Amino acid sequence: MQFIWSDAEDESYIDRELWKCLKLALSDDDGLSYHRYPILSTDRSQREPDFLILHRDWGLFIINCIGCEIDNIKEINDLVWEMEDWHSSQVNPLAQAEDQMWAVLGKFRKERSLRENRQDVIQGHIFIALPFVSRSEFREKGLVGATSSPATFLFADDFDPIKLRNRLQEYPPEEKQDPLTDDQWGIAKGILQGTSVLKREPRPESKSDTSKSALLRKVEQQMLSMDREQHSLAIQIPPGPQRIRGLSGSGKTIVMCMKAAWMHLRFPQWNIAYTFYTRSLYAMIKSLITRFYRYWAEQDPDWDRIQIFQGWGGKAQPGLYSTVATEMKITPRNYSEARNVFSYTHFNELLGKCCEELLNTEGDIPKLFDAIFIDEGQDFHFSFYNLCLRSLKEPKRLIWAYDEVQSLESLSIPTAIDIFGTNNDGLPNVNLEGTYSDGEIEKDVILYRCYRTPRPILVAAHVFGMGLLRPEGAVQFIPSSGGWEDIGYEIVSGTFTPGELLTIKRPEENSPHILEKICGYSELIQCRAFSTRDDEINWVTDQIYANINDDELKPEEILVITFDWKKMEHDFTLLGHMLSEKGVESIRPGHGSSRSQFQQKGFVTLSGIFPAKGNEASVVYLIGFEQIGINEKIIVQSRNQAFTAMTRTRGWVIITGVGGRAEHLFSELENILKHPDEITFTVPDPTRIQRNLDNLEYERRRNRLKEAERLTTELRRLLFEIDDPEVRKKLLSRLTEES
Repeated sequence: MQFIWSDAEDESYIDRELWKCLKLALSDDDGLSYHRYPILSTDRSQREPDFLILHRDWGLFIINCIGCEIDNIKEINDLVWEMEDWHSSQVNPLAQAEDQMWAVLGKFRKERSLRENRQDVIQGHIFIALPFVSRSEFREKGLVGATSSPATFLFADDFDPIKLRNRLQEYPPEEKQDPLTDDQWGIAKGILQGTSVLKREPRPESKSDTSKSALLRKVEQQMLSMDREQHSLAIQIPPGPQRIRGLSGSGKTIVMCMKAAWMHLRFPQWNIAYTFYTRSLYAMIKSLITRFYRYWAEQDPDWDRIQIFQGWGGKAQPGLYSTVATEMKITPRNYSEARNVFSYTHFNELLGKCCEELLNTEGDIPKLFDAIFIDEGQDFHFSFYNLCLRSLKEPKRLIWAYDEVQSLESLSIPTAIDIFGTNNDGLPNVNLEGTYSDGEIEKDVILYRCYRTPRPILVAAHVFGMGLLRPEGAVQFIPSSGGWEDIGYEIVSGTFTPGELLTIKRPEENSPHILEKICGYSELIQCRAFSTRDDEINWVTDQIYANINDDELKPEEILVITFDWKKMEHDFTLLGHMLSEKGVESIRPGHGSSRSQFQQKGFVTLSGIFPAKGNEASVVYLIGFEQIGINEKIIVQSRNQAFTAMTRTRGWVIITGVGGRAEHLFSELENILKHPDEITFTVPDPTRIQRNLDNLEYERRRNRLKEAERLTTELRRLLFEIDDPEVRKKLLSRLTEES
């Protein structure tokens, strides 16, 4: 059972007590358990259920708690409870729970596979929890049988894990259901999680069973659902800063957008900002937030309360920096002006210098926001982070997504202290150690499963990006088993001693993309070298034409990325002209089209690596690959660009280049692809690599989580060995208070 407490600042005592019992009673079962989720109506007078549980074998449970004592209940007339000395003279807990139950069951009922013989596959059950009322008190007051609703009561006597588990199975016989099949369970979870909004428009039947469109149709027919880490993270609201780390394709942006939509729904009065680095992500981010919000609320977000900003901003759309500057009555600098005013090494330093200028201005930074989401966090300068932090109201809900391997400029892997510094006592201004006080919400989270890119491509991208099989030696490295586990790999054999052999593998469950099984890994990556760029572009043109006409792909499913930025204008002009001659249209984001929109229906996208970040396509062509590593001074950044480009694909990647350099790089890739299931390489000398992909902050987090898992397992074992329910209950309460 996955347990998700969505709001760390909700300190309801009776809810916490029942939550503790539920976790002990059901932790080994297959299911989802939520506190105050989901909101089932836009009618603010109808609050969400206290607890919602979806149990694979038993069905849907709605549990609402009433913290009254027996003297507060005057009488019960069917669905109406007459109350004394209570916040309301009448309450309708059963009617409310029934409405909530039917609202959820209604979502399930829309799915044909969750109906059999005109009957619902998933049955619903209602429970009313009375933690301060005993069963004997309820009976003695004559309240048993006072309602016609088939609800079950949970009394103070039942707040024990074993008793609670038994009580939850005491629903009426007509509410019994059969255990859900794997397919039914996957669909039900997807509906409850809200991930059904991510389903793509169904592809039409293909003329050929072997076309790329036909193969993708099989992939996309799989019901989308989130894994445990993604789903918990998406609906939990931390009472302070939170960092989300994850590799390319792990769903960071989806989780962030769902989290922003959920936060806006729960707290519509909050001012929320969602900011990012790559302008072309604007349309996608707005679409995701809108779709998630509509799923729950059946209306659009209030865009005056939740605002989407590119980090810098421009004439057409304000950015986070320009919004803060304007509020301070300071004219924000544009990119061209900043280049003339500030010295810089990397482009992101320019925005950083502008933010630093605001931070050093006399006067306070205005507290404009209740929460700020930073996507593509690895691309922002420290000063941008600090401007965001300073523009937040307490408790400083700064939530940022980060992937150090996709950093295209900087080599540093900063800690929270590096970014935010320390106070006068030497303590971190932003502390990412541990959890928030309730223990339910992590301050630092890692997403290690990849859903976008097929496993062989992801493995090749990682190994090539680090240069682990590079003849001249690795350029960056993860020097610990925990670091590899953080990104979804396992150590098969060997140690981390320099010069020794180490073998790693990526389990299929951490890359659950079925295209590899359908067509084989050797078909997913193709490398080809040419004598001239014109020959290369001519061949790519023919392949794109075949993708559209033979493979039945839509033009907007195809992306071409060039690494030769000096010749980008010439090469894309030529490629666009040659495609046009074959009746295929193309666009370049920001060139005659909006910089905020990366793809356009009916057009192939031609892009450099920076605008392509965060976007994806079914087929990705990487041209000019010989440019990778041509400048040894920026070889890490160059290899990171290759990694980022390769992982834009959700299907196939075709890599082309010119001359002997391209052939040399393709030979390295081919060595990786000989055994993609397990990669063996020599551990590099740490003094010779340019970048260490780990830090002490990451290692402390791993050690803490392992110890917490060990202690939790031991505590559960000891509690269930105690036979006396009263002793068990007192021990559980004492442990909770001390923690």
